[in-house]
Amino acid sequence: MERKLVRAGVALMLAGAAAFAGYSANGHAAVAGTCVSVPSVTIASPAPGTVRVLYSLDRKENDKELIALIDAAKSHIYFAIYTFTLKDVADALVAAKERGLDVRGIIDSGQAASSYGAPIVKELVAAGIPVETEKHADGSGIMHIKMMVTDQAYALGSYNWTGSATTINDEILEIGTDPTLRQTYENILTRLFTAYHGTDAAAQAAAPVSVGIIPYTDAPKHIGETASVTGTLVEAYTSKSRTVFLDFCKSYKTCPFSGVIFADDAKKFGDLSSLAGKTVTLTGKISSYQGKAEIVLSSPTQLSQ
Repeated sequence: MERKLVRAGVALMLAGAAAFAGYSANGHAAVAGTCVSVPSVTIASPAPGTVRVLYSLDRKENDKELIALIDAAKSHIYFAIYTFTLKDVADALVAAKERGLDVRGIIDSGQAASSYGAPIVKELVAAGIPVETEKHADGSGIMHIKMMVTDQAYALGSYNWTGSATTINDEILEIGTDPTLRQTYENILTRLFTAYHGTDAAAQAAAPVSVGIIPYTDAPKHIGETASVTGTLVEAYTSKSRTVFLDFCKSYKTCPFSGVIFADDAKKFGDLSSLAGKTVTLTGKISSYQGKAEIVLSSPTQLSQ
């Protein structure tokens, strides 16, 4: 339960971002308990002193909102994104680089190496855009931020830069120009660029070298490596936050390994309860979470019987 409560906190962090909607269209703080004035949605760079919160399915054009910010930038564009598959956004970043802007980013290492993320990484790197991946000292953790900061504005929320997040999923994207917030977010990205410098997303985009097929009991010996981990699935448990845990032991607390599918990706897999009692194989990078080995799955291709 402790494990699931901790992970549920991610959803609360995203909800906290919406609290910044206390800024009205003219940039003044709204009075608590009153309705926030949000400007009408237009595909354009935001005016100074404004903030707008976009629900993905109202217009299904969050990608165009990002491109508007990219096109309006004058000196630099920094980004960190968990899943990035939108070629139109990648093309806009490349065009900004060609205009002479400082463009750089961070992408989750697992996503950068995936079949759907690797082509985007290769396009960006080929254009001379530095792209790093996270590398936590203990081999655990993912880069789950979804944010862009330019010299003019910021954009962040639950929105991954994918087709499904743009046209199918329930997502939030906040776009604002508050100088203090913009600088705060930029400071975070700058800190990550320094921490992960030299991790080379291009190398991650190449086919990762796998240690092969191993039993789930051996997974802790291969933290930080890519492998196909096999075992009999005891339960596919869905938490209140919609995160799915693939458990290979009756008690996850004493189990050396588990699979994790975050809520953003769970819809891709459908109902996995029928796999209980069957031998399954999870393929991906083995990381460590609270002393236990795990693989985070973002694509159904990582799960086989």
